[in-house]
Amino acid sequence: MYKVKIKYLLMIKGMKHSYPMFSFYSIIVVGLILFVQPLSAQQDTLTRAGRIKILERLNEEESKIDNKTLGQANKNVPSEIENLELPPLSTFLDAVTENATVKRARSQVEQQKNEYRIEKRNWWNYFRLNGAYSFGRYNVLSNNSDEYTPMYQTTMASTQHTFNVGVSASVGLGDLLNRPLKLKNYRYNIEQLEYTQQEVMEERRLKVLEAYNAVTEQLATIKAKAETAALYNAEMKIAENGFIQGKIDITTLSLERSRRTGAVTNYEQSRVALHNSIVLLEMLTNVKIIKEE
Repeated sequence: MYKVKIKYLLMIKGMKHSYPMFSFYSIIVVGLILFVQPLSAQQDTLTRAGRIKILERLNEEESKIDNKTLGQANKNVPSEIENLELPPLSTFLDAVTENATVKRARSQVEQQKNEYRIEKRNWWNYFRLNGAYSFGRYNVLSNNSDEYTPMYQTTMASTQHTFNVGVSASVGLGDLLNRPLKLKNYRYNIEQLEYTQQEVMEERRLKVLEAYNAVTEQLATIKAKAETAALYNAEMKIAENGFIQGKIDITTLSLERSRRTGAVTNYEQSRVALHNSIVLLEMLTNVKIIKEE
């Protein structure tokens, strides 16, 4: 009895870093073993009804644990997530161009190109067009006199139209000499922004690829974990029947339940991890994978 108990505790200690939930379950199972240990000494005298009562209590305790832990963890996980089929990888890689970060980089490139076109047209600023037009009636009042005539006034009135049109050119030598360098600087800026855009897209595609590979890998392994959990469930049913018939003791039954609990916990953890990976892939690409029910 003590050798089995020590071996089981060592097994739990080696797996606690990989399966936190399994460690929690295992502690509960060990507690149940210690709880029912006094009964194992009297198992030869237990009736069939007594064994059934013990088994019902174990099932009740395990059901409470499942509702508090696995039930909360899987409440947002679709029931058929392990049968999900992913779209092709190209679908997600093409969707990268619709990402906000990529759009911002592309917008910066277009903005710089517009500024470059404006700078190329700035030579028109060297020329000036000017024009003026006026219309009005003019009155001219003048005083006249001569040696024999006293001072007298004369008035002259007329309507006039006046206009002028002209062209002027003014070229700054510094601006004229620096113009080729300015245009070349704009071309360099455009080239650097295009490289930045490509870099952003490559980084985004790498993240999408990593997320896609994670989902693919988890989909490939979750079916095997589901089959393992189903196998341990079947073995536990056989063990429970053997315990009811008195063929195995309570310690053997508890160890069988702990193995079943570890397999089921591993499977449920994989379902939650798969769901989180799918949600991450959806956020990176805005491609809907899980259909809302």
